[in-house]
Amino acid sequence: MVRADVIACLELWKETEALVMRIAADNKASVTGFLDRNQGLSFVAEAEGELIGNILCGHDGRCGYVYHLAVSQRSRREGLASAMLAYSIEALRKQGIAHCHTFVAFRNLTALKFWRSVGGNLRPDLRVVTIDVEERLPPAGKGWSHGPMLDTGASIP
Repeated sequence: MVRADVIACLELWKETEALVMRIAADNKASVTGFLDRNQGLSFVAEAEGELIGNILCGHDGRCGYVYHLAVSQRSRREGLASAMLAYSIEALRKQGIAHCHTFVAFRNLTALKFWRSVGGNLRPDLRVVTIDVEERLPPAGKGWSHGPMLDTGASIP
């Protein structure tokens, strides 16, 4: 995936059901910067000059992350998602990254089924907590911009 692919990738993500996009992160400038910092980890699939799939992958030096994996509706069930994932996983491995995470919308059963089919394991021991660094933190006990945290019954020291 190169800079010239970004606009087509953004369009595919917008068309992909249940793919969660964030205005602050999923725009041309942010994705281009991400690609510059994570060269050789993200890939596209094309047919007849048209982008029909992509994977946005990077790492923080310890762990890899797949942020988006999308295939156009008419090109699904042909192994493209698995192939792009295999390329990204191999690229992570070559950079010394031992494991990779992805984020899946809570009710996206199609995505969960795919990730299980490629050897992914749902982590029952983790929840994602997001802090928007460009916003002030809310007072203790108030909701976050992505909704309230789930009450697990556990006390936070």
